[in-house]
Amino acid sequence: MRLFNKIISVVLSALIFMSIALPASAEASEKEEVIYIMTNANGLVNGVYAVNIFNGGDITDYGEYESVKMLNTSDKIKFDGDKITFSTNSDKAFMQGTLTDAEIPWIISIKYFLNGVEMTADEIAGKSGKLEIRFSIEKNKNCKTDFYESYALQATFTLDTKLCSEIAADDATIANVGSNKQLTYTILPNKGIDTKITAKVKNYEMSAVSINGIKMNLDLDVDSSEITDKVNDLSDGIDKIDDGAKQVYNGSDVLKDGGNTLKSNSSNLNSGTKSLDDGVDKLSSGIQALQSGLDELDSQSETLTSGSSQVKNALKKIQTSLDSVSADAEELKELTSASAKIKTAVKNLKNGASKLKSNLGYAQYKATMSANGLDIDKLSLGNSQAIKSLTEQISQLKETLKKIQGNEAYKEQEEELQAQISQLSEIVTLLTGSNGVISGTEQYLNGLSGGVSELYAGLEQLEKNYAEFDKSINTLANKLSQMLVNISKLSDGIDTLVNQYQTLDGGIKSYTDGVKKIVEGYSKIKGGASDLAEGSDSLVEGTEAFDGGIASLYNGISELSDGAKDLYEGTDKIKSETFGMDEKINNKIDDMVASISGSGSETCSFVSEKNTDVTSVQFVIKTDKIEVKEKKPQKDKTEGKLTFWQKLLRLFGLY
Repeated sequence: MRLFNKIISVVLSALIFMSIALPASAEASEKEEVIYIMTNANGLVNGVYAVNIFNGGDITDYGEYESVKMLNTSDKIKFDGDKITFSTNSDKAFMQGTLTDAEIPWIISIKYFLNGVEMTADEIAGKSGKLEIRFSIEKNKNCKTDFYESYALQATFTLDTKLCSEIAADDATIANVGSNKQLTYTILPNKGIDTKITAKVKNYEMSAVSINGIKMNLDLDVDSSEITDKVNDLSDGIDKIDDGAKQVYNGSDVLKDGGNTLKSNSSNLNSGTKSLDDGVDKLSSGIQALQSGLDELDSQSETLTSGSSQVKNALKKIQTSLDSVSADAEELKELTSASAKIKTAVKNLKNGASKLKSNLGYAQYKATMSANGLDIDKLSLGNSQAIKSLTEQISQLKETLKKIQGNEAYKEQEEELQAQISQLSEIVTLLTGSNGVISGTEQYLNGLSGGVSELYAGLEQLEKNYAEFDKSINTLANKLSQMLVNISKLSDGIDTLVNQYQTLDGGIKSYTDGVKKIVEGYSKIKGGASDLAEGSDSLVEGTEAFDGGIASLYNGISELSDGAKDLYEGTDKIKSETFGMDEKINNKIDDMVASISGSGSETCSFVSEKNTDVTSVQFVIKTDKIEVKEKKPQKDKTEGKLTFWQKLLRLFGLY
């Protein structure tokens, strides 16, 4: 009786599940459908039965039935193909039909493993060991209805704790029902399940698994304001990131323009330093030529001092001769010859000084350099302009460095900028030194030019005076032969001449010493020009390296600009794609709620699509129970007529 009451309770509960009305049909009668699905213990369908519940009156129904029968009345049923009609005076009429080839919406699988070995229900019944039940439900694609999308399932496993212990079922709700553990699984619409139950069993048996299916109709009110507020905050953050990325992109574009200008100026600087190096080479060649001229002038000094020494010796001989009061024509001839040599040497010396005067001044030096292809003024001006341009570039680089300094993303560019600033500073120092050499050369050559001018004036006066002296020598020699009687007077004159010539000879020696100093000083200029040439070579190498570094820096800046552009385009895309995200999230939440609430479609008949006035459809699925088979007693053939509830119980194998 207890079992009977329990079954009645289950059936009545199933009958009062929520329903949704469909538009009325002119032919098919209004009804409710309860679909009973019988499976074996593994979930394989054995039979599908429909219990149709009608209000009283004339009834019309449709269905592909193998057989039909009334459960609570004895009304006669008429068949016409798939059309069924009958009339009843009862307030409620229950008609059972056995469906043919029915495809249920779900594929149910229940597998049993004992100690890791899969067994059938018959094999595992009464066994002991470690039990594992693998339970899964998925969509039956052969069923063309939308019950899988609209209906929720509740599956219940009942395990006797006298037979089962250490029960574990992660996805189930476990409740104690008397001495049993009831494991309940809820499967939402459009969702399957794949789970397992484990237990330690002894003489294992299990009641039938029951699965009930009802149409979901949940009234959920989800407050998404908190989520959308956060989403709005996120959108604001994305806007700020996008604005920042845009500023980075604009800044990198400006940096790229500056890098391009720097690259162009670096190329010009490299070309200028090469031109400077060519000019320095020509300057060095000119200095070499001038050095050769000075060396040649210095080589004449020995001839001049030698001739002067001869004159002095001749005068001393005359003096000695006069002292001994003796003189002859040969000695007078030697005197005039020596005087002529001195006159010629003085003339040559004056001509050499004139040549030196014409070529030694700074203006002559610039003219010589210009003739050799180097404009000293343009070189100096170019150096000054380069210094100014480099100073401006250094300032620009320092400003750029300030913008990226301390930012780890630009650490490599920061190091390159610092290296370029150091190289440019060294080039400015070298160019400043080059202008210093030009200025020093001007001062030195102008100083030497003044000394040479004085030397030339002295030699010019010496030539003039010596011409008079030579004239006097010749006159003296002519008269000596006639004035031997006046030797005493001549001796006095010679003594005076010797004394005066001592002064002249000292002047000549001073002159040759001065020429020697000029040669030595110009050697220093030559050495400075050599150092300048070496420095110019280093400058060319440095500017080439600098130009290469600038090119690498520009490439890095270009990559930075491209990366900043990609970043800006990416953030802009994120901004556009997240626009209206709050509305999208609300829609998504609505979709999620709809997915667990069922498809929202109208209730359709499981039996036949011709039944268009079905108020509710529900599914009751029962598996075979697992039990040790016993011999059943034969039924009393004299059993009376079954009642409605007895028929319903027999449907489930319970009577």
